[in-house]
Amino acid sequence: MKAMVSIRTLIFWGSALAASGSLGFATAQTPRESPNLASIDAPNTQQFIRLCTNTADPADCGKKVEAQQLKQSGADKVARRDGKFLAITIPGEPPFIFEDVDSEAGPNTSFYSYSAGADAVVVYRARGDKVEFLLLHRPTGSVTELPNEPKFNRDGRYFATADFCKDGCENRLTIWRIERRGALRERVFTPRNPWSDADVSWASNIRLLVEITEAGKSSAVSIDVSDARWTVLAP
Repeated sequence: MKAMVSIRTLIFWGSALAASGSLGFATAQTPRESPNLASIDAPNTQQFIRLCTNTADPADCGKKVEAQQLKQSGADKVARRDGKFLAITIPGEPPFIFEDVDSEAGPNTSFYSYSAGADAVVVYRARGDKVEFLLLHRPTGSVTELPNEPKFNRDGRYFATADFCKDGCENRLTIWRIERRGALRERVFTPRNPWSDADVSWASNIRLLVEITEAGKSSAVSIDVSDARWTVLAP
């Protein structure tokens, strides 16, 4: 089993080192994929560690990730950096602008990834020691605040977030779906016994693989989207 490390855990490590199918789903709208655009995947665990190990803080980490991501083919068609401004292109409209605030508290935003299937940009936002993620749906310009890094399924119609920690987290697993108006929280899963950390991926379009830390021990659980333990918020 690969090492399970959440983004929050990786941020902590980096700062410390610097100091030292459709079954079970509602029928979703098929996202319009922008012509001639390809997905720009988020950095994997090894890439993230390499980029952020010797960074001063989460904002610095975000800028290191962004610099790498903007080098990817086609990145300039969805995101551009101009000093303290991050511009996300909106089809047929002026770009959506994020402005960094020059203070320790931020916010400080960075381009993180792009899903062509969802036609959505993931933005990494640092506010002091806190890391957040935003999803900007390009067809509508809508912005959704996410509890943690989104993990998209193969076609981009759904994504999952896992947000678990001792303090300041939702402590639940969430499946979101992409609709014409943007991202919608469809269903949530709260474990009976608390998880102190978790990382989620898609084993298939109808099943999630969740690598967890529970009572100091690491393991993996598979959860089908039709599992009765989900609480459905948006049928």
